[in-house]
Amino acid sequence: MPTKYIVSKICANRFNLRHLCAICMCALVAACTEMPQNVTTVDALPNIFPDYCGVTIPAGIAPLNFNVQDAEKVYVLLTGSDGSQMTAADTYARFDIDEWHALTEKNRGGKITVAVSAKIDSQWKRFNDFDIFVSSDSLNDYGLTYRLIPPGYETFAHIGIYQRNIHTFDQEAVVDGMAIQGDCMNCHVPNRTNPNQFQLHVRGRNSATLIQQNGERKLLQTATDSTIANCMYAYWHPSGKYIAYSLNLIHQTFFEDTTKYIEVFDKASDALVLDVDKNELILCDKLMTTDFESYPVFSADGKKIYYCSSKPYILEGKLKEMRYSLLSIDFDAQNGKIGSQADTLINAELIHKSITHPRPSYDGKYLMFCMADYSVFPIHHKESDLYLMNLANDNIRPLTEVNSDCAETFHNFSQNSRWFVFNSRRVDQINNLLFISHIDENGNATKPFLLPQENPQEFYANNFFSYNVPDFTSEKVDLDLRAFAREIFNAPRIQVGVRRN
Repeated sequence: MPTKYIVSKICANRFNLRHLCAICMCALVAACTEMPQNVTTVDALPNIFPDYCGVTIPAGIAPLNFNVQDAEKVYVLLTGSDGSQMTAADTYARFDIDEWHALTEKNRGGKITVAVSAKIDSQWKRFNDFDIFVSSDSLNDYGLTYRLIPPGYETFAHIGIYQRNIHTFDQEAVVDGMAIQGDCMNCHVPNRTNPNQFQLHVRGRNSATLIQQNGERKLLQTATDSTIANCMYAYWHPSGKYIAYSLNLIHQTFFEDTTKYIEVFDKASDALVLDVDKNELILCDKLMTTDFESYPVFSADGKKIYYCSSKPYILEGKLKEMRYSLLSIDFDAQNGKIGSQADTLINAELIHKSITHPRPSYDGKYLMFCMADYSVFPIHHKESDLYLMNLANDNIRPLTEVNSDCAETFHNFSQNSRWFVFNSRRVDQINNLLFISHIDENGNATKPFLLPQENPQEFYANNFFSYNVPDFTSEKVDLDLRAFAREIFNAPRIQVGVRRN
C-alpha cells in the first residue's frame, strides 16, 4: 500500500475520532442539561448576583455570568436585537466566552434580552425578561490595573499590584508584595492608560520611586532636604516629560465604635512636579504653602494642574474640619513652569464638603471627583459620592445614576473617555469592589456593572481583598518582576535634584 495512502488513512481516522469524541461530548452535555419543565411564570425580575439588569456594556467585555438566588439549576436564553441567540444551562448562568463575544459584537448599539428560568425548591420558574444594552462606543483597552489589599493595616506582605484582562477572566500580578519582602507600594500609575510609561513607589526599608518608560527602568530617591517626604500620589503629564506628585505625611487613627473604624489623614502635604528627563523636582511656593495640598493632576491638554487643598486642621477631636477645596494653577510644559496664581474652583468652606481625587477625562470635557462631608481619604466615608464638572461651563452635578448609599471613590477614565471605573463598597459594605460605567459625550452615565467573574457568587463570597486605585491599561503591563525585585534590593537610587519655579 502506498505510503501516501497510509498517511492519508491515519489522518482521516484521527479526524473521525476527534469528530466522534466531540459528538459524544455534546450528547453527554445535552443529556446532563436539565431543561425547564412544568414552568411557573413569576411576574418579577430574577434575583440575580451581580445585578446586571439594565446595564450598558461594551462589546467584547468578559461574559456577564450571574447567579440566581437559591437556584438549583438555571436556563438562560439570550436574544440580540439582530435575532441572534445563545443559551446557558448550569447551576448558574455561565456563558461560552467566544459565543458571548460574538453576540455582543453583532449587537453594538442594540441590546441583548435575557430570559431566565430557574429551578428553585424543585420547581421551575420563569421570570420577567431584562435587557443588557451594548454600547456603540468601544472599550478596546486591554484591561485594568489595581492594588489588592487584604483586611488589616499592620502588614504589607500580601499587598500587590495586579492586572486583569477585561475581555476574559485572566488576572496576574504586576508586582507582588512577597517579591519585595513585604514592603508597601503605591499603585501603578500609567500615562493616560499607556503602560509603556508608568511609575510605582515602594515604601519602607527599600523605598524608591520606579519610573519605567519603553522598557527602561530607573529608581529615584525623591526625598530631599527641601521637601517633607518622598513623592507619593502621582499623575503623568500627557507629554510624558513630567509627573505631578503630592508629598504626604500620612497618619491613620482607629475608632472604638462599630459604625466607623478608621480615618486616614495627612499631618502635612505639599504638591510639586517632577521633570522626568532631568530627574529634578520643580518646587512652587503656591503648591507648598502652610495649607495642605494633595492629589495634583494635569488637565487633558497639560496646561493646568488641578489639585485639592485644605486649611491646616487640628487633629484632637476636630477631624470634621478636614475639608479640601478644588483648585487649579497654570502649567507651561515647554519651560517646566508652574503658574503664579492659583484659582479656587470649589470652596470647601462654602459648601461644607471635602473634594478629593480629581480626574480629568482625556477628551478634555469633564473633571470627575469625590465629594464627602470631610476627609482627604473618602474611601472610608459612606457619604462619598462621585461628581462631574463640565469644563466648558463649570457646571457641577452628582452622578446620581452611579452613586449608592456606600462610598464611591478612586475613579479613572478609559483611553477614549467613554468608560470609567471606580471603587464602591455597595456589595457587602466592607470590601471595595470595581464597577464600570459608560459615559456619553453629554456627560450622562449609565447604571454601573460589577467587574465580571467566571462564577461571581463564589468568587466574591471568598474574596477578602479590596480593590484600590483602579485604572485602565491600554495594553498588558510588561514589567520584569524578577529584575525589578533584584533592583529594589541592590540597585543604586538616583537622587533627584531640586529647582525653584
